[in-house]
Amino acid sequence: MKKIISLGIILGGILMFSFAGAGGVVTNTATDVCSGSSMHNITGIINWASCLLIKTIVPFLFSLATVAFIWGVIQFYLNPENEEKRKKGKSFIIGGLIALFVMLSMWGIVAVITGTFDLPNIMPQFPGQ
Repeated sequence: MKKIISLGIILGGILMFSFAGAGGVVTNTATDVCSGSSMHNITGIINWASCLLIKTIVPFLFSLATVAFIWGVIQFYLNPENEEKRKKGKSFIIGGLIALFVMLSMWGIVAVITGTFDLPNIMPQFPGQ
């Protein structure tokens, strides 16, 4: 019982920490977050899609990868006698690390390209904002 309570506290803390990095707990729906765009032309649709991707999906994926990594560590260390669960824990650790590495690498590549070619690295601005 102690393990379950401590596991819940750890996972709750991780989720709060992950969403805090995303600008707070996400309570808005996708339409509320990116509601300033006009959906009557292709530019508005592209702006809305990029806003949705940057503000909701990317922070969620980072959080998911972090939780998967931590879950793997917990499974690996809480089951020293069960080789099957340790193996599953290792796969979660490796998968979480690979996901975090790929996402952070892409973020770094974009930063290098925008810095090298002096490109603006800003959020899309919607009409009326």
